Amino acid sequence: MNKGRLKKLIYDLDITANDIQKSIKFLKKYMDNSELKNEFSNSLKYKYLSLFIIYEDFISMLLKEYNLYEIGISIDKAIKKLKENNILNEEQGNYLNAARLIRNKIGHRYKQPPIENIIKFLESSENIEREIHQYIKGFLTNQ
Repeated sequence: MNKGRLKKLIYDLDITANDIQKSIKFLKKYMDNSELKNEFSNSLKYKYLSLFIIYEDFISMLLKEYNLYEIGISIDKAIKKLKENNILNEEQGNYLNAARLIRNKIGHRYKQPPIENIIKFLESSENIEREIHQYIKGFLTNQ
């Protein structure tokens, strides 16, 4: 795996994950102020999209690392392929798929999820998110 690309990805992952936590904190603090809630909601959605772009980049790196890459493969098919080949475990694949669905709703602007649902998803997924982040970081030392 390309170490330089991986280091940049991990740096971006750490920054984005930290920024998401800050946005959640501010949203909770200012939920009663509609103007601030809207601003922080938009900020959290943007940061969430950034997080998923990082995940997509890593998924692409995994596909290339394990010679599973196909031109034009969709993210959902890539996640399935990584699970089938035991590169991602069931829980990691399910989390990434759920995260993908939320990304689609935010990014394509249809059926926008309420910000409370995004926060609930992020908070309920903290353990698996942390596991995935450690898994990603593990590629720096495992090769």
